[in-house]
Amino acid sequence: MSVAQRAWPSAQLDDVARLRAIAAALPHLAYRERTLDAPFEIVWSIFGDLERGVPRFDHFVRWLRITERDGERVRLVSNGPLGIPMRFEAVLRPGWCVMRSRQAEVGMAATPEGSARTRVAHFEGSRFLGALGRWWLGRTMEGELTTLARLCEAELRSRR
Repeated sequence: MSVAQRAWPSAQLDDVARLRAIAAALPHLAYRERTLDAPFEIVWSIFGDLERGVPRFDHFVRWLRITERDGERVRLVSNGPLGIPMRFEAVLRPGWCVMRSRQAEVGMAATPEGSARTRVAHFEGSRFLGALGRWWLGRTMEGELTTLARLCEAELRSRR
């Protein structure tokens, strides 16, 4: 068998691994990953709900509104630092959300780990803030994921 006839190796990446790869390629992004003790459906009902869920776990987002939707492509506006509105273009589908504005980039992903646990990943960054922004955003994202875990636990309790 010749080299040209051999099959190329292949790899399947879940959404968390895809988000991790993007974060690794862009040095200004802060990245955090965690496993939550909650099923995917509960986690994504909060993590992926841009208008209602994100302001519950990200204390820098007081509000966020989807202004346009075309399938999985959305445009949105949110309050930014110091209350200045930020406009984003995003791709949103179950387990995956990446958003980009002129000022910032945000990504969120979730992948089920069995029926009762979910792996989540989150990145945030700004080319303008560079390494300082990466350090600061990394610290704030730790708190965001902790809050997300608490919200998921509360939702689990309310469903029992």
